[in-house]
Amino acid sequence: MVPWPAWLPQPPTLDELLTDLMDLLATPAPPFGEAPRAAKLSQRLDGLGLHPYQDSVGNVIVRWGNPGPGAYAFLAHLDTALEVGRVAPRREGGRLYCHGSADDGSGLAVLTAIAARALKSAAKPRHPVYFVANVGEEGLGDLRGARAFVAEHCEELAGVVALDGRLGDIVHEGIASRRLEAVLRTPGGHSWSDYGSPSSVHLMGRIIERLDGLRLPKAPRTTLNVGVMQGGTAVNAIAAEASCLIDLRSEDSAELSRLEQRVRDTFAAEVQPPARCDIRAIGDRPGGKLARSHPLVMAAADALAAVGEHVSFATGSTDANAALGAGVAGICCGVGRGALAHTPDEWLEESSLVPGLQFCAELLTRLASPLPS
Repeated sequence: MVPWPAWLPQPPTLDELLTDLMDLLATPAPPFGEAPRAAKLSQRLDGLGLHPYQDSVGNVIVRWGNPGPGAYAFLAHLDTALEVGRVAPRREGGRLYCHGSADDGSGLAVLTAIAARALKSAAKPRHPVYFVANVGEEGLGDLRGARAFVAEHCEELAGVVALDGRLGDIVHEGIASRRLEAVLRTPGGHSWSDYGSPSSVHLMGRIIERLDGLRLPKAPRTTLNVGVMQGGTAVNAIAAEASCLIDLRSEDSAELSRLEQRVRDTFAAEVQPPARCDIRAIGDRPGGKLARSHPLVMAAADALAAVGEHVSFATGSTDANAALGAGVAGICCGVGRGALAHTPDEWLEESSLVPGLQFCAELLTRLASPLPS
């Protein structure tokens, strides 16, 4: 492993890194509920003398260097996938257990540590750098934090690096996705006296079964998932309403549009009067791709190799999609290892933060080319 970059102040110890992360994770940040965690992080950054600011959507931002062309941005998302109530991070057997510990607590821990050392260094960046703790990556957030940041700074950005996922992975191809909400309505009634009246729940079940039977192409890889279904009011009432949330993804935008039409056609074929159906789009993540030979991808690969990590090239749906969709180079790189993401039992391998922090420092050095004062 290469030594820690000489221009940066020494990194925190692993215990220091984890203590700060546990304090941040103790404040829940479910989708659209990131404000308390954003406030805590802002207070911490302010205490370090980093002068953070928040934009109109709630992103917490620290800038290193004067604004101008050729800027790079490092992003880590504040929000978690689930609303899990009381959060109690704990360390056990070399793991940090907490929902959001890996996704994206690892990114937040590394982002904060690197930002603090870059701004405290005596160096000036050749290119301006933004460190962004953003909202809206998970669930129905639809990348609103990353989109807002990229839209505001699009003209000056040379590249965006989302710190998220598994250490060693470079996501250089953003998978396009479309999220739909389907709502069925029927007259309803009493389960005995109105038996025979159509049930929205029964109808939704039949439609989901048909959706599950759709043949999807393996190339380009295309997926369909019904992630949430709900409806009905009582065990002895014929359900007058049922709804579901559908996640569609594809490596090809045209194939994604075809799949959406197939889903809409499936509902139309099954829903007959007196039943009614409303389908609306609730999420639309753009896709995009960088070649492995792109300078941003190569810089990340070189930085990973320098710290002794095996490089894997991957596809995914991340905050980097916001950059790619706007015509800005964007990749996503993990800075930790863990498992059971998007569950209450999520955990982070504590020791993985050490090479993750080193990788981020190496990548920052390659992109910003610091000049000693």
